Amino acid sequence: MDKREFRKVNSYEIRQAQDNNTTEIDGYIAKFDSVTELWDGFFEKIDRGAFDNTLADGHNIFLLYHHQWDKPLASTSTGTLELSTDNIGLRFKATLNENLSYSKDTIELIRQGLIQGCSFGFSCVRESCECNCTDDSMTRTLLEVTLYEGSVLCTPQYEDTTVFARAKEVAAEERKKLQETSDLEIRKRKLNVELELLN
Repeated sequence: MDKREFRKVNSYEIRQAQDNNTTEIDGYIAKFDSVTELWDGFFEKIDRGAFDNTLADGHNIFLLYHHQWDKPLASTSTGTLELSTDNIGLRFKATLNENLSYSKDTIELIRQGLIQGCSFGFSCVRESCECNCTDDSMTRTLLEVTLYEGSVLCTPQYEDTTVFARAKEVAAEERKKLQETSDLEIRKRKLNVELELLN
């Protein structure tokens, strides 16, 4: 039987895309080798290879708002969700459509710090468990999982996950930099003309 589970993590980033109706967010859905206490005496961590097979098999994975399948934010099959692993964990980059009201709300909640983390829905394929006889605690390591979705939400189980949010202010910064570069070029040309006249 397919037993689906959910885990949560913290932190995001938001950037405004060139298209004014889309915004990018990125962060970590999960972090490797970070031990989290799920309940009293039961701990869990994620192995660095846990997502390798599920990312390689090409099935569609979604980014959702609070695990709600009726509020999809992005997906791998549409090219709006990119997933990759690095030495920290499972990283995501998603392009959100601000024409969707709940997508726009999500972006604002991230900016305000009300949404601070991520969660992911999965089923465990392989795991290992270690028992500490001293304190009767147990640590479960997820060795391989099938990933169905990642979600942005307020209270992540894995508190060290991250989502970063920057949007229109980034576009404004870029425009300002371009304008400053343009102004410098104009001044440079004026100086060159003045030098030529002096010669």
